[in-house]
Amino acid sequence: MKPIVSAALLLCLAVLSASAAATLDIPTSHECRRATGPIKLDGQADEPAWQHAAVIESFVAFWADRKGRTKTKARLLWDDEFIYFHAEMEDADLYADETKTNGNLWDNDVFELFFKPAEQANGYYEFQVNPLNARLHTFLPSRGAGGLRRAKSSAADGKFAMQTTVVRRGTLNDWRDNDTGWSVEGRIPWKDFHRTGGGPKTGDTWGFALCRYDYSKNHESPDLTSCAPLKFPSFHRYEDYCRLKFVAASR
Repeated sequence: MKPIVSAALLLCLAVLSASAAATLDIPTSHECRRATGPIKLDGQADEPAWQHAAVIESFVAFWADRKGRTKTKARLLWDDEFIYFHAEMEDADLYADETKTNGNLWDNDVFELFFKPAEQANGYYEFQVNPLNARLHTFLPSRGAGGLRRAKSSAADGKFAMQTTVVRRGTLNDWRDNDTGWSVEGRIPWKDFHRTGGGPKTGDTWGFALCRYDYSKNHESPDLTSCAPLKFPSFHRYEDYCRLKFVAASR
């Protein structure tokens, strides 16, 4: 989504952002703790390692000064080979019809992860998963480099190897019933980040945002939320991303 940049809009959004800062409790930094044991990708996050992960559940539409209409709870872990993620999402109307890799997953219910390893460099990564377990993974050298179509076509310098498993709690694509939600568990190898130097070391800090689209019969428009305090309704606004610190295992 591209915000319309005008003096009036910028002033309005600035006022809303100031209001949001006063009314929404949004952490701006999180820990990614080192995994204490193996993780099986079954969508359940029931391994002991997940019990030591920090919980991220402040998913909001910061630009609109409101919380998400449905709850999201996410966790991240890391080790020498991977960054792991698990997200558990409430959803009364499960919707997904895109099955292609790097398809238009944002037209479905979708969970998204953005990582910007270097504060001074423009390059960043976008990963998505929908309830059909279709995946999108891209590296964008900058926001002005040509958008997702170019980013997806430039993957010739090495395919992404993200793996994910999805668990659905309800009936997909049937608006007549009431669903409960869905979960995704995944891992992304550090070799997928070779375009920016690979994985982190203990103590390193990256910019990141976890985001979500929720389409529903109960909403007049898709519910867009993020754990980052985004001042505009664009998940690519990395100036507002949270900080993710890679730390040793929690004791």
